[in-house]
Amino acid sequence: GFGGWRHGPWYVLDGTNPDAQKFLEETFRTMREKWGIQYFKLDANYWGTVSGEHYDPHATRIEAYRRGMEAIIRGAGPDAILLGCNAPMWPSIGLVNMMRTSNDIDRSWERFAATGRENLNRNWQNGRLWVNDPDCLLLAGDTSLPDRVWLFHATVVHAVGGLVLSGDKAADLGEKELSILRKSIPSTGIGATFEDRSLRLGITHVGDREYFHCFNWTGQATNIQLPLKGRYRLVDYWSNRELGTYDNHYMVRNIPPQSAMLIEAIPLN
Repeated sequence: GFGGWRHGPWYVLDGTNPDAQKFLEETFRTMREKWGIQYFKLDANYWGTVSGEHYDPHATRIEAYRRGMEAIIRGAGPDAILLGCNAPMWPSIGLVNMMRTSNDIDRSWERFAATGRENLNRNWQNGRLWVNDPDCLLLAGDTSLPDRVWLFHATVVHAVGGLVLSGDKAADLGEKELSILRKSIPSTGIGATFEDRSLRLGITHVGDREYFHCFNWTGQATNIQLPLKGRYRLVDYWSNRELGTYDNHYMVRNIPPQSAMLIEAIPLN
């Protein structure tokens, strides 16, 4: 799959081979019972489905993958946390607790936007199939990026409502970045729903309040109207700025290019 990336050739364990299953089970049991590891990130899982001859000649590639994963689960224990990364999604149902739902993140607008669309289009999976992993929350490390782009990315992670992992060196985080990180953890646990495929406006209903995720994916400023159902007190979530009290609708005006606003709405009815 990687075309010789990083010193090939590469070899894949055959999940239908009893010796491979035993190796996987014993390896993960050692990590769990002797090393105390409870959270396992399993990367490049799709290689477990590559074509080739199997020990069990009647097994499909999917069956080979699932048997190998079942051996891992036996070793790690039924209460271990397993994150599938670069994993085949449908073949992984029932095998992992968490699933990466996008490409790797990077500190650039292009990657924030691309992975943002991938993650938000898969929001429906969160809490249904597994906990969605949008990859790391990045808030520092490239001073050429304006604040609005970092907040766009943070708003995507909030809208996913899944796993939140800080991807920055702790020493790079100032009080501004730490404030955003604190507001991101814990996640809502709920993926935002969007009014249409433009992914401009997402809404997350969380108990006694709602979150409106307003995204501007374009190079021009834009306005987005919030469909309020009653009387609400509105707050800019990241800055804590009070926006006022409104009935039935509110227009978010002049959202800058390549940016987002996250508005917390507290009902007053």
